Amino acid sequence: MHDDTADIAERRSIVGGWLLTPFGARAALVMAITGVLAVVAGILVVSQVTDQMRREADGRLERHATEVAQALQETMASASSDIRLARRNEIFEAALAHTSGQLLAADRREVEAAITYLGERYHVDEICVIRSSGLETARWVGGKGVAPVSDLSPDERQNNPAVLPTLPLPDDSFYQSQPYISPDSDRWVIGIATPIILPTGVHAGVLHFEIPIDRFATEMAAMSFGGTGFSMLIDGDGRLLVHPQLAAFRSAENLSTDPNTGSFPLATGSGSPSWRDAVSKMLSGHAGSVSFDEAGRTYRASYQPVADSNRILAVVSPVGELYADIDRALLNLAVTAGPLILLMILVTGLFARRMSGANRGLASLNNRLASTNTRLEETSKASAELAHESAIVNQFTELTALTEDDVSLSVATLAALDELLIPEDAALHVSNRSQDRAVPQATLGDREAEVLSLHELGRCPALRRSSLYVTDDVSARLSFRCPVYPVESGTLACIPLVALGETVGAAHLHWAKTRDLSLPTRLAITRVSEHAALSIANRRLLLALRGQANTDGRTGLTNSRAFDESLEGLLANRKEGEHVAVLMLDIDHFKEFNDRYGHPAGDEALRAFAHLLRSSIREQDIAARYGGEEFAIYLPGLTAGAAAEVAERIRERTESTIIPLAPGSTGHLTVSIGIAVAPDDGSEQAMLLKAADEALYRAKLAGRN
Repeated sequence: MHDDTADIAERRSIVGGWLLTPFGARAALVMAITGVLAVVAGILVVSQVTDQMRREADGRLERHATEVAQALQETMASASSDIRLARRNEIFEAALAHTSGQLLAADRREVEAAITYLGERYHVDEICVIRSSGLETARWVGGKGVAPVSDLSPDERQNNPAVLPTLPLPDDSFYQSQPYISPDSDRWVIGIATPIILPTGVHAGVLHFEIPIDRFATEMAAMSFGGTGFSMLIDGDGRLLVHPQLAAFRSAENLSTDPNTGSFPLATGSGSPSWRDAVSKMLSGHAGSVSFDEAGRTYRASYQPVADSNRILAVVSPVGELYADIDRALLNLAVTAGPLILLMILVTGLFARRMSGANRGLASLNNRLASTNTRLEETSKASAELAHESAIVNQFTELTALTEDDVSLSVATLAALDELLIPEDAALHVSNRSQDRAVPQATLGDREAEVLSLHELGRCPALRRSSLYVTDDVSARLSFRCPVYPVESGTLACIPLVALGETVGAAHLHWAKTRDLSLPTRLAITRVSEHAALSIANRRLLLALRGQANTDGRTGLTNSRAFDESLEGLLANRKEGEHVAVLMLDIDHFKEFNDRYGHPAGDEALRAFAHLLRSSIREQDIAARYGGEEFAIYLPGLTAGAAAEVAERIRERTESTIIPLAPGSTGHLTVSIGIAVAPDDGSEQAMLLKAADEALYRAKLAGRN
């Protein structure tokens, strides 16, 4: 024991003596300054990291609120589009025009069949047809079917808040009501109605849909944020329409808690003062973010007005969950930076204590040389990998220039990614030309890929972020699992295909075991995806431009140049003995029509006639505007008799078509048609067109029409 005490005293004496030397004093000063600088740098790093991560978390919350608000707006926009499309069914106009009271039996059967089909197609609570007098002529209710005539209301103008505002509206417009309790479905709904206007200009009635409020709640619940986050919906009067605790708000205001018929409570009717202040800010009409305290927890809310309505959507997340990554980052920083600071101070002291020794300098030099050699080896290996990746990307770039369609390009894209990364399974979805579906164009492995709507594909985190998203370990508790390509374990890479501001598609690569994707590898993936997306977008743009060059801008039909080229090629490829008919059509007295009603009316007449032609011929036939009021039709496989039947059908439909010119004003047209048939009237393009033109001239001389 005495020896240990003496040894400790001797060491303290040595350290104290070293500090009293000039070199020791300078070394101690350097160590102190180094420690202070390390602490200050650590504080600055912590502050910057915290602020940056808070901004990123708030940004994610704001983007999610925008996405949910857009989804709700799209729901109502889709409903308004659906009802205006349904209104185009001529059954409704005819049924209301045939009688002023209840519908005739034959009309009722057709109207009830139509609203039954619409109800099952559009998933609404109720569809009804109401006269301008308020008489309800037909009704379909979800789960109940078509209502008998005895149950129909004699006057819906006071009971239905959508009827009176809709009646004076112009054609192809709609009205959206405030929420009300439907007497038929017995729950809260929003009414959407569009006027039914007869060809005479008379406002005969309205077609009415009812959209349940529960549809909003279901859609908002499907787009959840985080583990315990939620979405809520407030109307412009501050009433709470959708909230996970809606029953509690109703109970606090002594309202009925019935989810179907209970009144909507004021959002500020209960809750903490900070909650009420937050609601007041949400009702300002602008998008933003706000924090509030409730039940001992702090929440962060991002709110966004829903376009084309008086409703406000808010996405709420507990602050502890929203900023959980910050706490973890600070903990990791403390765990790593603290020992590093201590180590740095210790190394500084040891280096200062022994730097005078030559052996220490040589040893340090040898260590640095060894470290340099290691880095050189790592750099050489990384360069070789980068060269391999660059070669694959260059081969892919050359291959895309030779592909002829989206499928070939998709297969080439997935092949390039397979060469780079060798995933166990993968799929590549590409949006179709109609921009309403995402089709799996290429796959790897045994996993099957399904056709998705663009809304479903848009739930992929890569498309939501517009950048590569890699889940290193899907099975980890805090990992986000892509809903588009659900897997249970391993590593998943979600790759967006975005070009020219358009979502072209997405690719998903999966490895059964977790793996690390280096930064150069991720950059190579991004290069492949960006080039693939740009190639698909450019190819589609080129096809669209070609289509515009071959189309008459006023009518949407094929123009004369494209018609002549198509006719020449089709006649050249015609089989021996095969009949081909060509019709030349000329609208009678079109110049007088233009002079009488004006050029805008003439343009409308040309468009109406073009629509009539398209609806009168087969898919394989070609209709073209040949010049001015002259049109041409190519009918493969038809004899003279069959072609005459087509011509007569067009003539009759033209004669009976009513062209709306202005409120209360309509016009009529007639058409003269010449027919030529190959091989009877010639097999060459010029001969066939000349024969059809001469036949048209004879039709004109015979009195037109």
